[in-house]
Amino acid sequence: MRQVFTKELSGYKILPFDLYNESNSKILSAGEVLTPGKLIMLKNYPRLFTEEFYNEGNKNEKGGTAKNNAKKLANFSYDSLDISDFETVVNRESSIKPDNQIKIKYFYKKTLDLFLHGYYEEGLLKLNTLVNVLLSDLYKQLSKSKKGSEIRFLGEYEICHPLNVAIVSGLIAKKLELNNLALEDVILAALLHDIGKLEIKLNGTSALLTMQEDEVAKHTEIGYKIIKEKLQLSDNIAKAALEHHENNDGSGYPNGISSDYINVIAQIINVANYYDNLACNRTPVHVSNNREALKAMLSLGSKRFSAKMLYTFIHMYNYDDHKDFNDMII
Repeated sequence: MRQVFTKELSGYKILPFDLYNESNSKILSAGEVLTPGKLIMLKNYPRLFTEEFYNEGNKNEKGGTAKNNAKKLANFSYDSLDISDFETVVNRESSIKPDNQIKIKYFYKKTLDLFLHGYYEEGLLKLNTLVNVLLSDLYKQLSKSKKGSEIRFLGEYEICHPLNVAIVSGLIAKKLELNNLALEDVILAALLHDIGKLEIKLNGTSALLTMQEDEVAKHTEIGYKIIKEKLQLSDNIAKAALEHHENNDGSGYPNGISSDYINVIAQIINVANYYDNLACNRTPVHVSNNREALKAMLSLGSKRFSAKMLYTFIHMYNYDDHKDFNDMII
């Protein structure tokens, strides 16, 4: 079973497999030349699949190919990862050692690649490894951090944003004294909270930043479906993806629910998500340092956030953190 994305198809001159749409109708046959016109045509389909997903008669042969491909792509581990293969920036102010920053980012990038290729089972195994790394190693380094500037990953938004949200969400959960199992759920849910955007971006014709707002908003419902159906995780984790843009006063999306009707993990992630988007300059409010970010969130207050989650977060950090975000990169 494998979904195929247009990003992958653009790398082929000749199609190596039959291509089907969601209705099990063949669109193109193996051996056809992938002209630019055909690639443009394929972008009109919401989802595309290889023959192995549908052809039960050749299940062993086709399934074996998919399994081998997944095994090859997933052939990496955290401990043996060679960070010299990955060029990225690091945060000079971080409490996390530079090599560890690079390693975590690279490991998460390779995990995202598994999801991009439709290998959800393999991707989930890697995410569980990352959760353990964050719990066993990273929080020890961050336990004495009193500045928001000291806990952030910098660089590629699609990699750093989920990591930052996971770290902040986990720190909030620890302050709330949640048990270990609940803490693991919070971190995993935070790493997955935007997984729906992967499908929107790959099936769309333009980058997320240029898409219509209502189209991007669908990522919450798409993410919920992926977590429930493809990753087969708990409803609690899936609802965190669905509801992390719901606001305390009912002004959020997708369902406009409010207060205690919002999933508890989603309430935590809502705070962490908005904070990191502020720091990444992805909100209408512009801030240049951590103090300004905290001030902006306090101005929104309990209309936007759960008061419990917001003030737990605010009290974690030194309010006098003036370090400019733009000066933290090396």
